[in-house]
Amino acid sequence: MNDGPRTHRGGVVLTVATIAIGLGSIPGFLFGYLGPLFEADLGISKPALGVLIGVFFGATGLASTVGGAWAERIGAHKAVGIDLLMVAAGLALAVLVPTYASLLVMAVFTGAGYALANAGTNMAVAASIAPARHGIAMAVRTAGVPAVGAVQSLVGVGAAAAFGWRPVLAVVVPVVLVVGVLCFRLLPAARSAGDPAAAVVEAHDLVGDGPGTTRRVRLPVGFGWYPVAAFLLIAGTQPIYSWTVSYLDEVGGMSVATAGALASIGSAFAVVAMIVLAGRADRIGGDRVRPVVLLTGAATVGVGLLWLGIVAGPVAMTAGLVVGSLAQLTAIGLMHAAVVATAPHLVGRASGATMAGYYLGALLSAPLFGLSVKATGGYGLGWGVSLVLVAASVLCFARCRKVTADARAAMQTG
Repeated sequence: MNDGPRTHRGGVVLTVATIAIGLGSIPGFLFGYLGPLFEADLGISKPALGVLIGVFFGATGLASTVGGAWAERIGAHKAVGIDLLMVAAGLALAVLVPTYASLLVMAVFTGAGYALANAGTNMAVAASIAPARHGIAMAVRTAGVPAVGAVQSLVGVGAAAAFGWRPVLAVVVPVVLVVGVLCFRLLPAARSAGDPAAAVVEAHDLVGDGPGTTRRVRLPVGFGWYPVAAFLLIAGTQPIYSWTVSYLDEVGGMSVATAGALASIGSAFAVVAMIVLAGRADRIGGDRVRPVVLLTGAATVGVGLLWLGIVAGPVAMTAGLVVGSLAQLTAIGLMHAAVVATAPHLVGRASGATMAGYYLGALLSAPLFGLSVKATGGYGLGWGVSLVLVAASVLCFARCRKVTADARAAMQTG
């Protein structure tokens, strides 16, 4: 990669990228955390809230492949900065025009922009941090999302309940703009080596062209298992973030404020544990995918506990929230490191392809979960299907281990 770690301080890049990816995710979780307030203020139903959540992540998924390629072309700094400008514009629209239609426009607009931030932050961190530290670096970068989510659920929910959701969003807009400017100034371009438009590198023969032949780089054979595994993982675990507050309120008998605080505490605990576990994975080294397989298995247990909470009560619900969020977040952070290890010369495109599957899973998960609640009058069907989906992701990530091993072997022998 160009603009590598020698030209940018890794710690500064990682800090800015972490804050940026968190702020870029605000619209995606906003509809879940402030759902009860939107229902009361704008008369939005649960299925309609699910549509907003799904549209945001669906727009990210649909734009991810193109967004990854575009990030390679324009550079990580511009890709992430542009996304935050889009987030600020979307939030300002919701404040000025408080209607369901404006929220829908915001979801589409900011969701598409988030594809740039995903690829751009991965590129910037991968270029600025030594490969041996990619596990913890990607975990810290990923931690920006739950960290901002924790602030939303703990501070944002309470503030919005006290002062209204529009003033709260109005305060957030200038913060997002400032961080966007910092992204333009402090993040590296981190484009792929060679021509960023064609993704061409000088490399030894991997496809029969002869040593040193200039060729178009392609994603490794079998890389498609990563988008599939990511799709299943988020489809099964996304309700942990979008529906837990409502679930704890309606089924667990907690107030919205208490449920929001609990979700925040669970997210905060998950962030710390994620970084610790990622650091341990870096120290152990070796297989980047095996920890992802184990963690998706743990996420399956967490979703199972949330499902069991319908009959077992708040204790099982709380345990499921903590275990599920911890395991899912850590798995995602290490998944990014595995993607970089599998396709180090095409980080933007590999990230885009993987996140296309990831966010398309969110597109289907959020609204269908909401519809299941409305149709059945309870959460049993939604959590049951979620359990099946996340369990299937374990099998797919197990298949990804061979894909990464083969890709790494090909690079070493090349």
